[in-house]
Amino acid sequence: MSRGLGDVYKRQELKKITIRELASRIGKEDSSIQAIVRNGTTNTKTIEAIAKVLEVPVGVFFDNIPIPGIKSNELDKDAKIADLERIIEEKERLIQVLLSKK
Repeated sequence: MSRGLGDVYKRQELKKITIRELASRIGKEDSSIQAIVRNGTTNTKTIEAIAKVLEVPVGVFFDNIPIPGIKSNELDKDAKIADLERIIEEKERLIQVLLSKK
C-alpha cells in the first residue's frame, strides 16, 4: 500500500463524518477503525466497506490514485510531521532518563 489506510482519516474528514459513524456504517466499533488505520491492515471485506462509505475506489488504499480534495503533498507533509513528533518524544524521554541518572 503506498498511501495505506491512513487516508481513512483524511477522507472521513472530507465527508464530514466521524470515525464512530464510519464504524457504525460498516458494523465495527470505532476502536476497530482506529486499529485498522494504526496497523495499516485489515481484510478485503472491511476495506471494501470503508471505501463504499467514503465513496472512493478500493484502489485508493493500495495504489497511487489521487483522492479528490486531498493534495498528495498534504499527505507527505502530515507523515513527516508525525515522524518528527515521534522523534521529539523519543529525544525528550532520553533527556529525562539522562537527567535522572545524575
